[in-house]
Amino acid sequence: MSLFAIIEVDEGLTVTELSPNEPPETKAVTQGGVVVDPGPYYSFQDAYDAMLAMEDEIEEEGTT
Repeated sequence: MSLFAIIEVDEGLTVTELSPNEPPETKAVTQGGVVVDPGPYYSFQDAYDAMLAMEDEIEEEGTT
């Protein structure tokens, strides 16, 4: 069973797949990023939807 987390890298937010027993922080460091939402999410789609919601919130905060 795969688990997913949301991290931020230079290019922006992204969903990353975690290996079994791999902490999200370790995966983020290996990809040169930081953890934004450790989840865990049980599907890519759930993590992706959460990431899109975060991006919307960030955009809304920037326009107020």
